[in-house]
Amino acid sequence: MKLNYNTVYKNYNKSFNNFSYDHCNTNKFTISHHNIRGLCNKSNEFLNSLPPNAPQVICLTERHLRAEEIRNVYLNQFTLGVSFCRQIYSCGGVCIFVSKNIQFYTTNLVQYNKEKDFEICALKLHISSNSFTIICIHRSPTGNFSYLLNQLELILNKIYKTSTEIIICSDLNINYFNDESRKHLLDSLLASFSLFSTVMFPTRISNNSRTFNIYLYQHL
Repeated sequence: MKLNYNTVYKNYNKSFNNFSYDHCNTNKFTISHHNIRGLCNKSNEFLNSLPPNAPQVICLTERHLRAEEIRNVYLNQFTLGVSFCRQIYSCGGVCIFVSKNIQFYTTNLVQYNKEKDFEICALKLHISSNSFTIICIHRSPTGNFSYLLNQLELILNKIYKTSTEIIICSDLNINYFNDESRKHLLDSLLASFSLFSTVMFPTRISNNSRTFNIYLYQHL
């Protein structure tokens, strides 16, 4: 069975100033983001697809699992940190897995979630003397973009601190090649919190198109 997901790997430099693509340096804090399109029965294949030096944090969008199902997922050396699962509609959902040797604290964002329009979860962790807030977001292609912008602004106003790095892994279904108006609105909002995209390559490639569907934002 061929896995059907897009992948973005990002490694955080030991200097804590910027991300790089070196997957082999064990001194780096690594986040792996996958739009996995259904995690059920894919756990082993997913783990085998990870690089030799496994990431410390895994963000998954479109898990397609209910709350009782995600709790039963076993990902070897990872523990489920936080998740949001749909109750009304099928598919969708977001979650963050964290390496078992890293302490983390969940951030309660339940009140902001709305299925299809804005699905979000977040947690905070400490690496060395640095603090990180990791946010995972999904919006369906038919989701309300204005709702996403409004809720995201509320959340960033709530959690933004200059002493904490914010890293957003997201699948927002916005084509950065063609959808200039939404791209501008989203980038302007995030820039106001010193957040900028670090993914500069197409994340969904087919025979007829090359689009940006996965984004990773960080302080720059």
